[in-house]
Amino acid sequence: MNVIQSSSPLKTVLILRLVALLAFPAGVVLAAIMERSALMVVVLAIGMLGVSWVERLRLIRLAGSEDRPDFSGFLPGLAWRIGLLAGVFILSLGILALFRDVSLARGLGLPDLILLLAAAGVALTANRVSASIAGREMEGALAQVNAAFGTSGANDNIGDGQPGNGDIIEGEIIDRD
Repeated sequence: MNVIQSSSPLKTVLILRLVALLAFPAGVVLAAIMERSALMVVVLAIGMLGVSWVERLRLIRLAGSEDRPDFSGFLPGLAWRIGLLAGVFILSLGILALFRDVSLARGLGLPDLILLLAAAGVALTANRVSASIAGREMEGALAQVNAAFGTSGANDNIGDGQPGNGDIIEGEIIDRD
């Protein structure tokens, strides 16, 4: 019996997760092409951290907990994201400078807000859709496993006279009789 019917939904999940990961670096490359301010790197890093926190909250709620994520990793996470996006921004500007003069904007404006919202929207949407697909695939796989091994537990058929009704203690099966 094949537990996973098709790899296509799983490939879709992985591609969507990759899209979510690359949304903000792509936003930085687009900011460099549009010759936006270097402050856009910090804004996009904060947006990237915000999307990460939204996903953490979703996973915590999915696990059934009411806790909040720990804030101890906030500053190191922000610094790491700023460094990553700054490297992509500088590399993009360097390549762009080979072909034309580059003059960055001096401040933030409406195009920057639109770019931030687009990158965050793409990342959140890709994460939401991939989580939905992965959840459906996981439910299907669990249903197949339960069907293969039986859906009843060891103590569900008490008194039915079926074999296997008993407790397992240290590897021994002890009948209820």
